[in-house]
Formats: sequence, C-alpha cells, structure tokens
Amino acid sequence: MSNPIAGRITLNLVAGIVITVVTVIAGIAWMAHRQNDQAAEGTRTMVMGGIDAMHTRVQGLANDYSWWEEAYDAYQRGDGAWIEANIGTGIVDTQIADFLAIISPEGKVAYDWWTPESAPRPKDVLNEATIERIEELIRSAPVENNAARSGYLVTKAGTLLFAVSRVAPVSKAESADPSKLPLLAMGFYIDGERLADLGRTFLINDLHLDYTSVDQDSTFPAMVDIFGNTIGHLVWTPPAPGTAVLRNVLPPVGVVLALFCLIAMGTAIRARRLALLQAQSEQQAVVAARTDSLTGLTNRFGFSEISESPTFADACRRGEAAIVYLDVNGFKAVNDSIGHQGGDELVRRLAERLSMIMPPDASFARVGGDEFALALVGRAAPQAVAGVASAMVHSLDQSFTVGGFQFQVTAAVGYAVAEGEEMTPAELLRRADLAMYQAKNSAERDAVPYHSGLETGALHKKRLGFALRSAIEEQQLSVVYQPIVRASDLAVVSLEALVRWDSKEFGRVSPADFIPVAEETGVIHDIGRFVFQRACEDLAAWPGLKISVNVSPVQLRDPNFANDLAAIARRNGVVPNRFKLELTEGLLVRNPTIAKRKLARLKSMGFGLSLDDFGTGFSSIGYLRQFPFDWLKIDKSFVSELGTNPTANALIQSMIALGDAMDIAVVAEGIETPEQLKLLRLLQCEFVQGYHLAKPMSASDVTALLARLGEGRRMFAGGADSGYAAERTN
Repeated sequence: MSNPIAGRITLNLVAGIVITVVTVIAGIAWMAHRQNDQAAEGTRTMVMGGIDAMHTRVQGLANDYSWWEEAYDAYQRGDGAWIEANIGTGIVDTQIADFLAIISPEGKVAYDWWTPESAPRPKDVLNEATIERIEELIRSAPVENNAARSGYLVTKAGTLLFAVSRVAPVSKAESADPSKLPLLAMGFYIDGERLADLGRTFLINDLHLDYTSVDQDSTFPAMVDIFGNTIGHLVWTPPAPGTAVLRNVLPPVGVVLALFCLIAMGTAIRARRLALLQAQSEQQAVVAARTDSLTGLTNRFGFSEISESPTFADACRRGEAAIVYLDVNGFKAVNDSIGHQGGDELVRRLAERLSMIMPPDASFARVGGDEFALALVGRAAPQAVAGVASAMVHSLDQSFTVGGFQFQVTAAVGYAVAEGEEMTPAELLRRADLAMYQAKNSAERDAVPYHSGLETGALHKKRLGFALRSAIEEQQLSVVYQPIVRASDLAVVSLEALVRWDSKEFGRVSPADFIPVAEETGVIHDIGRFVFQRACEDLAAWPGLKISVNVSPVQLRDPNFANDLAAIARRNGVVPNRFKLELTEGLLVRNPTIAKRKLARLKSMGFGLSLDDFGTGFSSIGYLRQFPFDWLKIDKSFVSELGTNPTANALIQSMIALGDAMDIAVVAEGIETPEQLKLLRLLQCEFVQGYHLAKPMSASDVTALLARLGEGRRMFAGGADSGYAAERTN
C-alpha cells in the first residue's frame, strides 16, 4: 500500500523540479534576449550620438562663419572680393565643407562655393522651394551666436547635411531685424566613407544608409530631410552577445539540472534547503565583497583580483591585454553644487552610460569616487582599446540632469596596451594611470595612449599636485603685492596681487612651477578664490588704489567664475571697478568667441581688464580691437633689452603708440635699472612696474610703505626730476 503523504511529497518534488528546470531555461533565454536588446540599444545610442556630433560640428562651422561683423559689413557693401577671400576659401582651399552658400534676404543665392567640381552647384540645389523651407528652419532662431539650425537635403551628389545661420552684425545683433539679414548655409555630403568611419569608431563594421527601406517600418533610426520626407534608414548589424552566451551556457546548465534532479530525489528536502541557504549566503558575501554598492559594478578589490589573476598575467605576456583608466574632471564642483547625494546619483548615471558602450567581454569597474577602470583581454584587445577609450570620452558629450541641474561632465581617459614578454599587470596598470594623469594635466578632449615620453617629470608633478592640495587645506599659501607706478611722477597707482607658496616638502615653490599643476588638477579655482578674497580684505586699508589679479584660462572656463568674483566682492563691500583682471593672450586664441562673451560679462559687472605679456603672441593687435581691454602690459622680455637692442626700443615705442591710439593704458613690467626707467619715460610710457621701483611685499609692508610715502605716494621723494638713489622696498 502506497503512502499518500510520500506520494504527495514525491509529486510536489517532481513538480518543483520541472518548474525549476523550465524557469531556469526560460530565465536564461530571457536574459540572453535582454542582453541582445541592451547591446543593440547601446549601439544605437552610440550611432545617434555620433550623428548628433556631426550636426554639432556643422552648426559650429555655420556659427563661426556667420557671427562675424566684418562678413556682415562686406555683404552690405557688396564686397565680393572680401567675401571670396575670407569665406570662399573655407571651401575652395581648406575644404572644411563641401557646400557653402550665402542667401540674400530676398531669397536669392548671392554667393556660392562647392566641392568637388562634379557636385551640383549650390545655386542649382537651392531652388525657391528649398530656400523657403530653409528660411522656415531658421525663422524661430534668435539673432545671436550659436543659433544655427541643421538638417538634411537630398541632392544629385547624395544626402547633404547642412546648417544655416544668419549673417549678423555682432555689435547690433539685438536690434537687427532677422528678416533683413542674409543667410549662410554650409555642410558636407554624408557618403558611405563618412558613415563607415563613424561606425568603426564604435566597433561597427557595416554602418550604412539604406535607401530601399524608405517606405517601410524599421527599427533603425530614420534620416528625414527638411521637407519631412524619409531619405532612408541608418542600418548596421547589431551585436548579439546574449545569443553567444546562450549557446555556451545551455549545455552545462542542462547537465547541472539533470544532476540536481537525481540528487534531489535521494536527499531530504530540509537538508537540501539548508545547504542551499548556506551556499546562497556565502555567494552573496563573495559578490558583495567584490561589487560596488553604488553602481553595481566591480569594485577596486574585485578589479585588483582580475588584474592580478594568472589569466590576466598570461594575457599581458602574450600582448593580448589592455587597461583603460577614466577620471571625471571637476567632480568636486558637482558635490559642492548639489551635495554628495546628488553626486552619487550622477555617478550612477555615468556608470550606466559607460556600461552601455562596453564590449561584452570587458571587465569594467569603479575603482574610486570618480574613477573607473576597464580591462580588455584577447587578441583583439590591442586594436579595440583605442576605439573603446575614445567612445568612453565621447559618451559623456551629452549632459546629465540631476536634481533639476544640468551638468556637462568631462573625463580624463588614458590607456595602455601590453607589449613584450616582460610586461606585468602591475606595469600595465601603472602605464594606464600615467596616461590618464597626462590626459588630466593637459586637458585632453580625447583618450591619451601611453608612450615612453610620459615618464619624464611625471612623478614629480604628481607629488607636487598632492602637496598643493594639502597646502590649500592647511593655508600654506600667501599673497604679496608689487606696486605699479605712474612713470611721470613715480606715484603708486595700483598693486599686482601675486600668490606665493612655502611648502613643507619642497620649500619655496615658484608660481611658474605650481600654477600649471594647479591648472591641470583643477585646484586653480580654489587658489583664485583665495587670492581674490585676500585682496578684497587688504583693499580696505588702501583707499584710492586698485589691484590687478591674474586670471587663468582654466578659471575663465568655469561658468560660475564671474558670479563667484562678484559675490566675494559684495561680501567684502568692495566695488568691482577697483580690480583689474589680467589675462594672457593664449586664453583668447583657443576660443575667441566664448572669451569675448565672458569678458563682456565681467566688463558689465565693473571689473577692469588687462592684457598681460603683450607682444609675445602672434595676434595681439587683433585682440585689442575685438576685446574690451583697459590696460595692456608690455612683457619684460622687451624691457630687458631696452637701450641695448634698437629693435626692442622701436617695438616698445610702437606698443605705447598703439595703446595711446586705442585709448588703452600701457604698463611696462620688469623695470630693473634706472636706465630702463629713464628710457621708458622718454618714450612716454604711462605706467611702470619692476624690482627697481619695488619688489613684491606683504600687505603690512604695503601699508607701511604708503604711510611713509605720504599723500602723493611718490616712490622717490624728489619726484619726477630727482635722482634714482631713493629708498627701495624689499
């Protein structure tokens, strides 16, 4: 007689086994399908990001060519020669684009250029209907810089990606009538080679435009022209990592399930349940020890296990391994803005975006607060790592929205490839870290590969960077001031604030050594705020004087820079017009459009502007015309040759005459001898500065000096006609 309880237990056990088997197989199939979907979506995101970057590029070109006062003036006066020489050469000579046309307010093509010669002429492409659609495209855009709009147009030469912007007068943009401004349209053809290059960037080998699927539904992104017509679809073969996993996993899983069924029938349910619970607990502990709780990625400990494993060591010796390091730039500013909780949310989203572009066999980990690492193993690793590293950089081109705030995050990325049988994992990690450090120091916008040239001086700079962070926290920095004197009567009219660092480890460190490190590591923002705060505090004791403060290009790139200065001045009760901000020409050369806007903002707040090291650049006169400078400083390299080099005399005289002609005050720095001072006064230089007059001094010494000089503040008691053996300030 059978035991009904035993039968029910057996039946329940068999049912449980069957359900388990079906569930596991279905789960594996679902996960494989899901992994395929995620890989396809990640590839789609990368492709669309690449297309967006092409639109951004052509819009930037159109903005640069149209937001140009001289171009607008040349068009208004019908100066075709100027337009041909300054705009047409962008197509004919430099081939920066394939297509460029200027359309009159009446809707006619006034000027056009194209390449290659076999391509249709813009006048033939831009018929009346097309021009009307282009005018509709730009109609809603404001009359200001960065207002270009882009779209696609089908031509005989293929699909044209173009951008259109108004040719506007920069100085009168706010009052200009948009309907009376000419339009500038420029672009390039989206041919097979361009799409193939874009695909190869993301490890896609067959990205192309399919014109045959125009009238069909497609899972691939459609390319639509400015008339709303579908040109075709961007098509490629999506990766299918889940399918490969499914093929590899199903056989061993089937064997395990069969064994499980046999063991389950002969083992007590309770004993098995306890064993499973114990195994699960141990597995969770192992996983937790190697997983980052914030992002779900492998943590530093887990990544160290991977990089120190025999498998990875063998791959290094075979030259089939690569390491990528990524460090987020300026992450401290994010935490300062929205708190650590918001910073954690940004890290999670950043990790999700980076994970989408990872190769399926990559080991991706979060190894620090804002640091990530990637390990690649396999024969394809040395060739694939450059593309993956570049994709990591550009995957952050799109901004993040956290807590209602938008953040444009950038990252320093460096990578190294194993080469040679002597290569060890530790050496590969060190090289990748060094390459990343170089990317951070030089503010590179793309991934930096390791090369032997990175070894020189890198360790010292890294130590100096760590020491500088500690110096700021421990308040080891100080500010000294060097007087700027009116040449005619030697009266002190201004002071230049200079930062100094006496390090416990390195001793007195020259600003020429630590300021570049501060710029590379981002602490220049803290140093700048410290100097400005100290200058505001000291100004209270020096009524009637102004202070010059040096500004780094890195500081000016900070979107909150102007507001931070204004807030510090307001807290200390100091009006901004008591400050002159000294900027070097290199800042203006790299991005004149953005620099012009930011300098105008500072000028509107009341800050004075000074162009430092004048004469050492290659286009200073042009910048004096474009930017609202109040002062210019003649570089001491010219002053040092005064009286001994006729060329230096003539150059300084020309600079002084230029300043007078443009109503800009001129300061000659680096005065070290009485003879140099005499010659500068003969050349009618308005202001002078240098060790001959006064060395940099502390705030208390400045106060004592001003009290000693009296109301006239003349550096030499005899005035303008006295000898030069007067008192010096050390």
